[in-house]
Amino acid sequence: MSLSKKNKLIITFLLVFSVIGFAIYTYAMQPPTAIENKKIDFSGSSDELLLKIIDHTEEWQDKIVVVSGEVTNIDENGVMLSSKIYCQLKQVSDLQKINPSNNISLKGRIIGYDDLLEELKLDQCIIQ
Repeated sequence: MSLSKKNKLIITFLLVFSVIGFAIYTYAMQPPTAIENKKIDFSGSSDELLLKIIDHTEEWQDKIVVVSGEVTNIDENGVMLSSKIYCQLKQVSDLQKINPSNNISLKGRIIGYDDLLEELKLDQCIIQ
């Protein structure tokens, strides 16, 4: 039994669109790159980072930084560095390794600056 030209054309289009749809889905659903493997955009003290970011907040969105400073507060999800930078840790179990009022260096991703609290917020932080 032979297929008509119209049916062959419909089947071809369905196959092509299925392949394209699958390719788009696989590309869109890739897991994010681990923070450990990302390129560092800034490395330095917490005070230096704050001076750079306060005036140009939008430019620093989603940038990877290594920041060092004194631990001023610890809560159940992260630490506060120099009373101005909140770092949410990637693994909460790392909190046991941190002592208050010690200097520490963390690598994380900038998620924003809170004008109201005057705090810089980082997530996915790991201890360096």
